[in-house]
Amino acid sequence: MSFSHQENQSFSRPYRLKSKDALNAVFTKGEKAQAWPIVLHYLDLGLPQPVPCQATVSVSKRRFKKAVDRNRIKRLIREAWRLEKTPLEKSLLEQGKQRAIVFIFVGNEIPTFDKIRSCVQDALKKMNRQTNLPSHDEAVS
Repeated sequence: MSFSHQENQSFSRPYRLKSKDALNAVFTKGEKAQAWPIVLHYLDLGLPQPVPCQATVSVSKRRFKKAVDRNRIKRLIREAWRLEKTPLEKSLLEQGKQRAIVFIFVGNEIPTFDKIRSCVQDALKKMNRQTNLPSHDEAVS
């Protein structure tokens, strides 16, 4: 299986998880890793695009009534993911796997970017430990 891989850290259309079948599979068969206030659901499966992983972000309308607040949190999570995804992509490429990832924000307050980035890092470390991929720190060095 060959994947195309961009060295830049973009989060372009092929990297976004949009398939309803893939989303359903992530929630029914997938595993999760938590790093408060983020819950990460993931599953290794064949994706419709030739990329190592696809991700999507969800923020509850029940917790954040204003779309402005939900969109702000989603932007923060997507930016943190964009900056942290490269080591995971390299590990998945080496193993010839594809992974679908869903980030769910479960907090009650709008966080800072530093808080979100550290939570995304922690969630990715936990996910890597659960799937026996090299840890995020090892892949960075």
